[in-house]
Amino acid sequence: MANGMMGNPMGAQQPPMEQPMNTQMGGTEDAVLDMHLTEDVKQALQAKGIDVSAVADRGPKEPVVVIPVSIIMNKYQGASPEESMKQFVQDMTANAQAPVTEPMPQPAMAEAPPSPEGLGAPTPEMNRPPMTA
Repeated sequence: MANGMMGNPMGAQQPPMEQPMNTQMGGTEDAVLDMHLTEDVKQALQAKGIDVSAVADRGPKEPVVVIPVSIIMNKYQGASPEESMKQFVQDMTANAQAPVTEPMPQPAMAEAPPSPEGLGAPTPEMNRPPMTA
């Protein structure tokens, strides 16, 4: 968590890292990595000198959107943060359908151009090479 959270003021001395409490395969730590360890995050960590080779294959393969729980709680008034999140997920997935693919419109030039009419329009007799002097 950020330094300003959980009662630690910014810049407070952090305890040394220990082994995670949940060492089961597929635990909470794995879920966090799979949700948030994007390629951009990995690159930012590497730029700070952190070796990410142990988690190189973790994380989403596409960009993600992070919405603070407080924002969701303002919109979805649940009895708890979990209830607000449940309402949010239900709302987001209620009308979820596969995207409808519409046929691509054909370019305007795909149609044959209208045949010219009037003065100066080519006629079958004019289909010859231009005359040179």
